[in-house]
Amino acid sequence: MNEKYLLRLQEDLRLKNFTQNTCDDYYRFTKRFLEFTGKEAMSITYADIRRFIFHMKDNESKKASTINVYTAAIRFFFEYTLGYVWGPKKIPKMKRDRQLPVILTREQVGLLIDSMDNYKHKAITSTMYSSGLRVSEVCRLRYEDVRRSQRMIHVPLSKNRQDRYTILSDRNLEILTEYWYRYNRPRGWLFPSTVRDEPLTTAAVETFIKDHARALGLPEGVTPHTMRHCFACHALEDGISHTFIQQLLGHRSPNSTDVYLQMTSKALMGIRSPFDTFEKMGMEARGDGR
Repeated sequence: MNEKYLLRLQEDLRLKNFTQNTCDDYYRFTKRFLEFTGKEAMSITYADIRRFIFHMKDNESKKASTINVYTAAIRFFFEYTLGYVWGPKKIPKMKRDRQLPVILTREQVGLLIDSMDNYKHKAITSTMYSSGLRVSEVCRLRYEDVRRSQRMIHVPLSKNRQDRYTILSDRNLEILTEYWYRYNRPRGWLFPSTVRDEPLTTAAVETFIKDHARALGLPEGVTPHTMRHCFACHALEDGISHTFIQQLLGHRSPNSTDVYLQMTSKALMGIRSPFDTFEKMGMEARGDGR
């Protein structure tokens, strides 16, 4: 019923020059919305959109951030593909919960990586942590993106459609080199899937990371993105500048990097509570109520 509109949507997304991940998400989310309504696209109303949003929120318990991506996809479809004028006041953007992500200690990160007998899994996980990569970025790395002599990794056209370089640690280079020799020296995709000429999927990475974390009894909520969060926090603790970390992560706004300041180990950064200065001043706190 809506095939012609979905084909047009694919064309519009390509004309907009979105990343492939965004194109895939917008297409998939819009298709799901259309199937939910059971209506022909041109007859859909704001009431249908609101009903779909409430369904995701109340029946599927989706997070506000996820619902906002669905809403963005539907808005693009309405504005660009159908040519409607979007009424943002009728479909407001949800306010997101600002929950801090899970951060592992260095010992826990080391335990996770060392526990992986599958060397491909080990190489992927260590690369995400040591270079601060997104899971989509590590999956789409090519052999030539690893600049061994320069100790850099080239990240082509990442989330914000911008190239960047990030660091390549000596330790991770050793792991990548061992992986490369063990896995038939891949020259195209660095981490190919079992499907010919295709990179490993992000879903596959998410599965093995979660399985290993669960088996080790690590905190709930560990995902591939946890490795990127840990890279940023541990780098801050080591005294690397906020601005440089922002560049390594590929954040357009410093606000995206600011969140890591809240999650670093304050002791490692040399930050002390003023209460700990009492003893030096000859003002020991008494515990007897006097």
